Parts: sequence; structure tokens; C-alpha cells
Amino acid sequence: MLYAVAWLAAWITPRRARWIAAAGALAHLLAMFGRGWAIGFFPLTNRMESFSTAALALALVAVATWRPSPWFALPMLALTLAALGAALRFPLDLAFPPPLMRTVWYPIHVPLAFLAYALWAAAATAGLAWSVRREPDWLRCLDRWALWGFGLWSLSMIAGGVWGVLAWGAYFLWDPKVMWSVILWFHWGAFVHLRWTPSLIGRPWLRPALAGVGFLFVLVAYVGTSFLFGRSSHAF
Repeated sequence: MLYAVAWLAAWITPRRARWIAAAGALAHLLAMFGRGWAIGFFPLTNRMESFSTAALALALVAVATWRPSPWFALPMLALTLAALGAALRFPLDLAFPPPLMRTVWYPIHVPLAFLAYALWAAAATAGLAWSVRREPDWLRCLDRWALWGFGLWSLSMIAGGVWGVLAWGAYFLWDPKVMWSVILWFHWGAFVHLRWTPSLIGRPWLRPALAGVGFLFVLVAYVGTSFLFGRSSHAF
């Protein structure tokens, strides 16, 4: 409800909507903490909790990177509501983690991945805002958030590789989720170098366009590999 109120408030007063969204993120964080307390482990053991964590990451990043513009606030809050709506379509039952999850690398790998997803969503949203307003500050935000997401994603892949050795005996698997994780890493790794490419300096539209493509890749890597690509060791 707080996320929905924040989205409505963003149409009228984007500055104040930030604090409503922050209240929603705090309530959401406490709810997830309660689920984790109940099972004695990181609360990411089923589809509901996966989408709920995605929504929480989007909300936290939206609040942390907030810009008082409806072109930023509305899309970020809409994505948060969409992820939370997807979460609520699944049973709310608690589920205890299987043995493969019972390692310290799992609660390191997964939150970093979700925060990277959310930062890349913010970068794509900044690209959308630039396309509408053509304000240079949006490009600076886009570059910064894309870089932060790339850094967190790199750390997430390192932790995931160590976890993979413990869980499956290999750092790398020919698995749809792993392959798309590599595609994401190469796409955003190339992206953060674009602004240093002399031949592309005069094409500012290219970075917003590629940020949008990168966010589509995020959707494929997160949702598509679990629902569309058949069996996967990472399917949730």
C-alpha cells in the first residue's frame, strides 16, 4: 500500500513521494527479516520471496538514487509494484532452504545480484528521463548507476562461482542462468567504457538506448531463464 501511495504521490510531489517509498521499503525489509527469522536463514527459498526481494531491491535503490522527477520516480515505483504484484501471485507459505543453499556464499551472491539488477533498472530509467528532457545530468546518473551495478554484479559472480564449487563442483556451468549472467557482464562491462570511446562522444543517445537493451537482458536473465528456457540449476 505504501508503494502504491508513493507512486500516486510521485505524480504530484515527487520529493515527498520519496519518504513514502522509504517507509514502504522499511516495512518490506522488516517483513522479510521476519520471514528469515522464522526459518533461521536468508529468506529467499521460493518464487514469492524471489520476486519480493526483487521488489525490495528496486525500492531501496529508488530511494537511495531518488531524483525529484516523475520521469524517474514513476517508472522505478511501477517496477517495484510489478515485482511485488508478481510475488503475491505465488503462495505465501514459508519454505526451509535445501542443503545446497546452506552456505554463506548464497546470502552474499543473491542480494548483490538483485541490487545490481535494481541499479541497472535505475540506469535505464535515467536513460528514459534523458530521452524526454535531454538534461545532461541524467547521462551522468546513467553512467554512475551502470558502473555501480557492474561492480556489484562482478562481486556477485565471484561469490556465485565459489558457491557453485560447493554446490555443483564447478565454477562454471553451461546453464541458461549462468550464460545470461555472462552476457549481462559483457554487455554492461562494454557499456561503462562507452563514454571513453572518442568516436561515440558525439552520440549521447547511444548510452540510453543500450541501457534500455541492458535492462531487457536483465529481464531475460532473471525471469526468462526460470520460466522460458526449460530446466535450469538456478530456476526458482
